[in-house]
Amino acid sequence: MQELLQRIRQNPMASLRVVIAALMINLLGLGSSLYVILILNRYVTYGMTATLVTLTAGATLALAAEFALRGLRVQLAQEIVGDNDARLANSVYGLLLTARVAALESRSPGERAVLLRQLEQVENALNAPNLTALSDLPFSLLFLLVLALLSPLLALVAIIFCLLLALVSIWTQTRLQERTRELTRMAEKVSQLTTTTHVASDALRQFGGQNPLMQRWQAATTRLRQMRLDLALRHANQASLSQGFQSLLSIALIAVGSVLVVKGDLSVGAIIGANLIAARALQPFMRLIAIGPALWQADEYLAAARQLIRLPVEPTVGTVLPCYRGQLELRALDLHNHGYLTPLLQGISLQINPGEMIAITGRNGSGKTQLARMMAGLVEPTGGRILADGVELRQLAPAWWRSQISYVPQDVVFLDGSIGDNLRMACPELDDTRLRDCLVRADVARFVDEWPEGLEFQLREGGRNLAPGLRKRLALARALAVDGALVIMDEPTEGLDRDGVKLVFDCLTYLLDQHKTLIIFTHDPVIIEIARHCLNLDQAKP
Repeated sequence: MQELLQRIRQNPMASLRVVIAALMINLLGLGSSLYVILILNRYVTYGMTATLVTLTAGATLALAAEFALRGLRVQLAQEIVGDNDARLANSVYGLLLTARVAALESRSPGERAVLLRQLEQVENALNAPNLTALSDLPFSLLFLLVLALLSPLLALVAIIFCLLLALVSIWTQTRLQERTRELTRMAEKVSQLTTTTHVASDALRQFGGQNPLMQRWQAATTRLRQMRLDLALRHANQASLSQGFQSLLSIALIAVGSVLVVKGDLSVGAIIGANLIAARALQPFMRLIAIGPALWQADEYLAAARQLIRLPVEPTVGTVLPCYRGQLELRALDLHNHGYLTPLLQGISLQINPGEMIAITGRNGSGKTQLARMMAGLVEPTGGRILADGVELRQLAPAWWRSQISYVPQDVVFLDGSIGDNLRMACPELDDTRLRDCLVRADVARFVDEWPEGLEFQLREGGRNLAPGLRKRLALARALAVDGALVIMDEPTEGLDRDGVKLVFDCLTYLLDQHKTLIIFTHDPVIIEIARHCLNLDQAKP
C-alpha cells in the first residue's frame, strides 16, 4: 500500500488525471441509481412513456460513457505504475551479477531465488487496475453525501457499516502480516532444499542422504501447503465477510427505510435507489479488502529487494595499467570468513616476480581456494594488501584485472550455452584460429570434432553434462583463451588421469615458455618439486 501511495505522490499530474477520470466515473455511476428512483417515482406513478424513453436513453448513455472512462482511467493509471517493477527486477538481477562476492554470499541462494519470484508478484499487485480501485475510495463520500440528501438516517447507517468494514479490514490485515513472513521464510527453505538436490545429487545417493532429505522436504512442503491453505482461507473469509457486510447493509437500509416509508418520509423508489447508492459507497472498501493482502505483501517484498540492492557492488572503474608484467605481492594478508571465530588466513606475505612459477600448498581447509579467489579479485582480504606491479588491487578496475588473469578454479563452472560462447565470453576478441589453438592445447579439440554440434555443443547446469575430466580440460582451454600475464590454477591435476596430468604439465611448460607468471595451488608433489618457490599455508600461519 505504501509503495502504491508513494508512486502516486511521485506522479502528481498523472495522478490528477486519474482522479478527474474517477470523479467523472463516479458521477456517471450515480445515473443508474437516480434512474431507478425516477422510474419508480415518476413513470410507475404517472405512466408517461416519454419519461421512460428519456430516462432510459439518458441512463444508457451514462453507462456507455462510464465504461469508456473506466478503460481510459486504466491507461492513465499505467503512467503512474510505469516500468518501476521491471527496473527494480533488473536492478536485483544486475546486483546478483555485480555485487561484491563476500556480501552476496552472506545471503542464502534460497533467499535470492525466492526474492526474484516475489518481484513477479509485486508487479501483479502494483498494477493499474489496483491503482484505479484506490482512486475510487475518496468518492465513497460522494455517494454517502447523495444518500444523506435522500435520507440522513440511511446515510448514517451506511457510514456505520463503512467504518466497521474498514476497522475489520485493518484488524485482519494485521493478523496476516506475520503469517506472510512465515510463508516467505518457509518458501526460502523449500527453495534451498530444491537447490541441494541439484548440486549434491551424487552425494545424496552415495551416502544415504535421500531419505533424510526426503523427510525434510515432506515436512517443509507440508508446512508450506498448510500455511498457503491457511492464508487462502483467511482471504476467502475476508471476501465472505465483505459480501456479508454488503448483505447486512442492504437489510439494514430496507428495514430502516421501510419505517420511513410507513411514516411517509420516504418513497419506495428512494429505498431501492438508496440501496444502490450505499452499495457503490461500500464497493471501494470491499475492493480494498480484496487487494489489501497483495499490496501489503508487495511492500514487504520491495523492502527486502531494496535491502538487497544496498549490498556493496564492485566498482566499474579503476586504474588500468598500460602493461601488466605479471608481478604480484601479498603483504600481511588476512581473511576472516563470515560466521567463523578464527581467521582462515592470517599474516600471509609473498613476493612473486614476473615469469616465475610458485606452488602454494596446505591441508584441506587451509584457505588455498579463498587465497586464489582473492588474487583473482573475487574476494577482498579483511586485512593486508595485494599489489600487482606495485599497485594495490583495490585500485585496479576489476574487469581489467580479470582480463589479465588466466584462472582455472577448483570447482569448474560454465555458463549455460555453447562451448564457443563460453570461450568467447572469456575473451571477446578471440578469433577462430586462436580458439582452435586453445582447444588443441587443452586436448579438447578431438572431443569437439567428434560431436555433431561441434562448438555449438550446449553446456547445461554449469557444464555438468560433461565428464569431470573433460570439464577440467575445457576450463584449461578457457584460461588459455584469456592469455593473461598471470596464471592462477587451483588443483589443476585433481581428478585427472595420467594423460590429463601430462596435459597439465605440458601446458605449464608452454606457459612458462611464454614468460607467464604461474601460481599453482596444489597437493601434487611433482608440481611442488618443479616450482621455483613453495608456500605452505600450514606453516605460514603465525
